[in-house]
Amino acid sequence: MPRLLGLDEGVLTSPEMSGFRAEIIRALQTELVGLRDDGQYEQAISRWKSLAAVYAWQSDSEPAPEPEQPEIDPVDPPDTPRPEHAQGNEPIRSPEFEGRFSERGNELSGQHFQLDTLYVEWAQQLRRDGNLVASLQVLLRTPGLGALEPEILLPYLHDAIELNHGFAVERLADVLTRNGSEVPAEARAFLDNEYQLSDMLAGTATILVDQGIRIRGGVGIRDQVIGSGFFIDPRGYLITNYHVIRSQVDPRHDGFSRLFIRLPDNRSVRIPARVIGYDEILDIALLKAEVEPEYLFSVPDVQALRPGSVVFAMGSPGGLSSSISSGIISATGRRYLQLGDAMQIDAALNPGNSGGPVVHGDGTLVGVAFAGIAQFENVNFAVPSRWIQHILVDLYTEGQVRHGWLGLGLQPVRNALEVVYVLPGSSAAEAGVRPGDRIERIDGVPVRDLVSAQDLIMGLPVETLVSLEVTRDGQPHHTLVSLADRPVSPVEYALERDRETALFGALFGMNVQELSSSVWRRDFRVERVFPGTVADETGLSAQDPFSLQDWIVDTDNRVAILRIAIRPRRAGFITRGIQLAALLDPDNFI
Repeated sequence: MPRLLGLDEGVLTSPEMSGFRAEIIRALQTELVGLRDDGQYEQAISRWKSLAAVYAWQSDSEPAPEPEQPEIDPVDPPDTPRPEHAQGNEPIRSPEFEGRFSERGNELSGQHFQLDTLYVEWAQQLRRDGNLVASLQVLLRTPGLGALEPEILLPYLHDAIELNHGFAVERLADVLTRNGSEVPAEARAFLDNEYQLSDMLAGTATILVDQGIRIRGGVGIRDQVIGSGFFIDPRGYLITNYHVIRSQVDPRHDGFSRLFIRLPDNRSVRIPARVIGYDEILDIALLKAEVEPEYLFSVPDVQALRPGSVVFAMGSPGGLSSSISSGIISATGRRYLQLGDAMQIDAALNPGNSGGPVVHGDGTLVGVAFAGIAQFENVNFAVPSRWIQHILVDLYTEGQVRHGWLGLGLQPVRNALEVVYVLPGSSAAEAGVRPGDRIERIDGVPVRDLVSAQDLIMGLPVETLVSLEVTRDGQPHHTLVSLADRPVSPVEYALERDRETALFGALFGMNVQELSSSVWRRDFRVERVFPGTVADETGLSAQDPFSLQDWIVDTDNRVAILRIAIRPRRAGFITRGIQLAALLDPDNFI
């Protein structure tokens, strides 16, 4: 069915719209069943979650409409063969699991399977296809993982051991123990192993991107990008940074580009590689080379990272492979990327380290090195592994990773998120969200900061309906919004569709009112300044009048520059010229 938009407050609960609401539910149910039968499990989960959002709106006094769809009978759990012994392409059906998962809407009217079933069937499908990494990742996402039967879990436990996935082994072993099942001796021995950093170096690689010859001063110079990567899959898949391999996939790159990797034990041989999936926003890419790695890293869901913890960065600084530098986590929660947060480390990183693994002292992968501040010594950053977990399965699908978004620019205010920008024509705009609304909950989950809001959105497929609860003028308002495709640069995307002044709140942290406009001059007044923003730190305050002198969008340096002549009240309305600069890729859009 088409993507649903414009389901504003009251639509799903008004008596006159009950027929429309029933049609939405039936259409979503029918799509869910069809997608499940076709093995399109990610889309089926999207429809399931959309149904949960719609049912959350169901009036307590009104029964849910009966679905018009074929029934699906539960079947016995299958014997799940290893990929090399898989027979045929028949879908594997998992049993109906007893118990209830706490997510709201888990028991939907007319549904004969739970959300857990969809995740398990998806994992089994990936496992049959030989993608053990993705299948294990999907299984670990299963909401009711703790209720799964041992015969479902044990094959994945053995896969986790083969993949050297310590986090998964520990998690699955804990589930078996809690359910009173015996943990295999193989798993207990695996968990007792001690990691050696020197062994991990065998799982790293130098990334080489040959971009031909560059002419400088009339002389031809070899143009080569050097980075690092690490293997996560025995079939030769490895992770690196997007910016290392950008020329391979960026249509704006005009010229020669060939991708190779170099292994630590044979530094004279360049092995051809190709890009499988990539995420420009999180600066992560998945490559494939025809090699059998000697060591595999796993991508765990590590959230309890604390400043002061010892970490080690591995990679190829300047092309010097098998290098290790040590340091500590200097800080967490750095808002360095558009989505999520970054980890600051003081381990020495240099050009060539980009894309290399950052591991904890116990051998756990905690991040991927991606940037440093050149003018400061050992101020470097890494993408935490928990954010890579969000996209790991999608990276195996060729092309760019898709992220959902609502089309909103936000500013944090007193443990809340206030809407300062609504993109015209976006899902949120069609659903009636307005600037000044304060977001309270997304799908019933309270959100108090940008990281938690983005975390919720990243866990949902594009085209999923989400329930949005906001406060407007002190009154609660509810609406449904459909997730659209997030553009790589929301600001540039918005500037093609809206006035630049509408984005001043999201970019610089100030709401403005236009007083007059002519060919020669545009006059404004500052209506509000948000604490901690560029406008606040520059000394602007409410009611300050100013005229716009220049507006510059520098796409090369990724900054937006605002030059104004302002008459600050605090300075006795004496006119002065100031310049405000903001990143063109801010972190406050969802």
